[in-house]
Amino acid sequence: MERFRPFVESLPEQFDQGELIFQGRNTIRSFVVDGEHITVKRFRKPSGLNALLYGRVRKSKARRAFEHAVELQRLGIPTPEPIGWREDYLGGRIRETYLITRYSDYRPISEITNAFPEPHTPAVLDAFAAFIKQLHEAGVEHGDFNNGNTQWKADGQGGYLFEVIDINRMGFRGRPLTRKERLHNLRRITCPMTAYAYLLGRYGECCGWDNYYTQLAGARRLGDFIAARDRRTRIKRLLRGRKH
Repeated sequence: MERFRPFVESLPEQFDQGELIFQGRNTIRSFVVDGEHITVKRFRKPSGLNALLYGRVRKSKARRAFEHAVELQRLGIPTPEPIGWREDYLGGRIRETYLITRYSDYRPISEITNAFPEPHTPAVLDAFAAFIKQLHEAGVEHGDFNNGNTQWKADGQGGYLFEVIDINRMGFRGRPLTRKERLHNLRRITCPMTAYAYLLGRYGECCGWDNYYTQLAGARRLGDFIAARDRRTRIKRLLRGRKH
């Protein structure tokens, strides 16, 4: 949006002045610009070959996230409203990339899955299952569909609202996902098994599937995902140990 251009142009100088929301591989800060509460995500600097490829051969994470947000809005899938993106280069290598969106007061769905089966949690997971079906029916395959990348809040009328974030890795199939693709996509929701089994069952019911099959097939894929992730972690630790 044009009125945010001066702020976007000055981001490298004033990013550290924003209120810190999250600090990890990426950094997220919030700002108030012309009375508007906005959020800026600065992605971790790519290294090595990626510093040359991003922005030249491949789109940067910030640009992909912005374009995916626009497409999600077109499909009617909630995500923080995109405002813009920025890329900075030095010597032909990409250095800093930023995604700018409107601020969101939604909270991670992990608050619910970790608290399950407390009395208020089943209703939220019921609505979450219906939201996942909406996502998959629209042909959207979130590449990192986990507990932290889906957010929720009560709508004040007895229902619940959801949105997806961290959307730089995302596929748009142009058709509803197959059963295999849906269960594969759900494998990253690594939450307590009681909550996961409940969510799988409710999702299966939304799709008209057999409850037992859905829970069994989904749990098997989750187990395979966790085992593969643990293997990668052990290999990385071994390689780091050899370097030292």
